[in-house]
Amino acid sequence: MSPRQEDVIGQVNGDFGRWQLRTILLIFFLKIPSAWLMAAIIYTAPSPRKGEYYCKPPEALKENFTKNWIMVPHSVQEGTNTDREFDIDMCHLYENTIQNNFAATHSNYSNPFRKPKAQQKIIPCEHFQHNSKFESLVTQFDLVCSRQVLVSVSQTFHTIGTLVGGLITKSALNHISPRKLMLVGMVGQIICGNLTGMMPKFSLHVIFRLLTSAFCCFMYTTGQVILTDITGGQAKVIVRCLFELFWSIGLILLPGISIFVDDWSQLYYVISSFTIFLLLLNRWIADSPRWLAKHGKYDEALQELLESATINNKNIPVDLEEQLREYGSFIKHDKSLSYLCIWDETTNWKYVLALHWAWVWASFLYNSMILAIRQFGVDHIHINTVTMGFAEMVGVILGLFLILYTKRHWLWAGISMISTGLLAYLIWLIPSNLGETQRIGLGMILCLGIKGASAVSMSVLTTCSGELVRRNCRRTLMASVVIHSRFWLIFSSLSSALSLIHSLAPLTMFASLAVLNGLLMCYLNTEFWSKEQQGSARVPSLAVYRKSLAFIRMKRKPVMPNKISKLEFSRSISIRDLWMESKQQKSKYVRNSV
Repeated sequence: MSPRQEDVIGQVNGDFGRWQLRTILLIFFLKIPSAWLMAAIIYTAPSPRKGEYYCKPPEALKENFTKNWIMVPHSVQEGTNTDREFDIDMCHLYENTIQNNFAATHSNYSNPFRKPKAQQKIIPCEHFQHNSKFESLVTQFDLVCSRQVLVSVSQTFHTIGTLVGGLITKSALNHISPRKLMLVGMVGQIICGNLTGMMPKFSLHVIFRLLTSAFCCFMYTTGQVILTDITGGQAKVIVRCLFELFWSIGLILLPGISIFVDDWSQLYYVISSFTIFLLLLNRWIADSPRWLAKHGKYDEALQELLESATINNKNIPVDLEEQLREYGSFIKHDKSLSYLCIWDETTNWKYVLALHWAWVWASFLYNSMILAIRQFGVDHIHINTVTMGFAEMVGVILGLFLILYTKRHWLWAGISMISTGLLAYLIWLIPSNLGETQRIGLGMILCLGIKGASAVSMSVLTTCSGELVRRNCRRTLMASVVIHSRFWLIFSSLSSALSLIHSLAPLTMFASLAVLNGLLMCYLNTEFWSKEQQGSARVPSLAVYRKSLAFIRMKRKPVMPNKISKLEFSRSISIRDLWMESKQQKSKYVRNSV
């Protein structure tokens, strides 16, 4: 690279400064509404409690017969002597009861459970009566019994929108600058998010959920592009990890919003309108100078660099505009290689394949476990969501620590996944005679372990996946693993259907995926680990310090004592060198003794 082709943008911007901090914070806030719209299904379609719905009675039925209507026509489990009300199957009816005049037949019926049920055909109920206080998707669209699977369908459309939005963003960035595409995403998310809460039909609701998710993808994907461009060095690693921290903050704030909202439509209005605040601050979000220079928009790129240098108080080259034009001409031809470059001989294809599936399982756990807390009941849903958010925050911070201060961050991330996954199997050993609160608390503790470990794994994958291939293939690799994981994430919402088999089946599946992801991360560590990270040395004792320092001074002692060089005795020494001198001193003593 000639002097005129050096990264003048990186030189002017620097790794980090006040100019970067302003843009970073505003882009970080974009993660909050995105997290709200992803997890909104927890509060807009909560699992109904027992007794909160029953088959809708005929219009002619008087109000004083409602209790008998609930107990007589609905099928009842045989062989139960206590708590019979909770054993009633609210999803099916006896056909004869619908055909006959119920009020006339049962007006004086004292014990409806004794009613003979021989030779009565059971049919599914078509319309339901709901008596829950919160107006939700479940109550509006009768998402109970056989229609309960439509809750997962709604979430599936959200994940499809994420996949489609990512593909559109990748293509649109060839023609639209990241900041302008982010602006499109903000406006689209506000409009479609509010329309999602207005739709009178479930089919329209899921379509607008898909569009809202796609526009959210516009926002945070372009945000990642800008963050990657304006930061450098270790600051880029820290920003990439902490970007997910605001996703966790969004999860923590969502329960507080839902407490003050009694209708699912109003909840969508609130969480979708938050972006209006960020839209007003969009003018203070910097665009990508490197993208602008690459696409020939030199005046706009130069304006961004001048603003950066002013706010960061940095010097600029006298011929900045000329250098910027030459650098823009150079990077215009620097295109990412084709998809096949990640499968060439430079990296074993087994590691690339393992990385793709590690992304799938980590993304699956990171996004699906927050939705699985619906299985722990509505009464504890607020505190469970908050604790899940805190577990994510701890995992992100721990992942950042492993990346910055350990050599084998792949290994430690894998060990955390394997250990928490194996511990989660203990949920089968929780005694059934414990109270509901105790059982839910123990189950949540095991879930929090997997949730935190998945955040560690995602931090390492997001930041360090590019280590597997050469530099000019990294963009292609990241696009491949993200698209691959988002495709399989479409099926993640169907994991809640496993609860029909057994209430513990979803958590068991999460535990198995955690172990599998951990094994893949450990496998990647066998070849890819930080050879530059030196780790931390032991703290020397005073005896080691004094002996080693005396040994060093003796080696540096000049031939003529009267002419002592101040440079020799003022020279600093690292703690590692101090330990090395100590080892050399010991080995010399052993040789002399022999």
